[in-house]
Amino acid sequence: MAAKRVVPALLVLVVVLAFAGAALAGPSEADERVDAFLDETARLFGASEADVVKILGEPRERQAVPFSSPHDDAPYEIVTLLYDGVTVSLYSMDGGARQFFHQIRVTSGPVCFARKVCLGLARERLAAVLGQPEEVEDEIWRYSDMSGYNELAFTFDARGQVDSMAWTAEAD
Repeated sequence: MAAKRVVPALLVLVVVLAFAGAALAGPSEADERVDAFLDETARLFGASEADVVKILGEPRERQAVPFSSPHDDAPYEIVTLLYDGVTVSLYSMDGGARQFFHQIRVTSGPVCFARKVCLGLARERLAAVLGQPEEVEDEIWRYSDMSGYNELAFTFDARGQVDSMAWTAEAD
């Protein structure tokens, strides 16, 4: 009789451990989807300030602000290119020899993110592309990647259409 009770208990333990192992095994499909979308969007804008200028044209304003972090060996700059309705910021190191995106923000105009995610896109279509957001606050949807340092944020107008979008990578 005791053996009959042990078998179901062992089976339950095996199932629980299998699910726990699957959860620890790797990123979720949603995480991978956000990571891929972040990468695809960054590629649309190039890999450097020069690429951004080739793609979007000369900015109406360029700002460079020195930045230092206790986690980095050398100080660097955050370069911000301002366009009408678009702001692109890059971390710039080694005198501009190494650059990567800090933020891409779109509030007007025809500039889109990957997979034709553009201003005016319906909330339902965004959910079809990226899944449900991790965080919803008022009319803001937020998605984070696996590291937790990179984020997508979308705001919606009264009709439920995207009216701003931001791609952000935080370097601690």
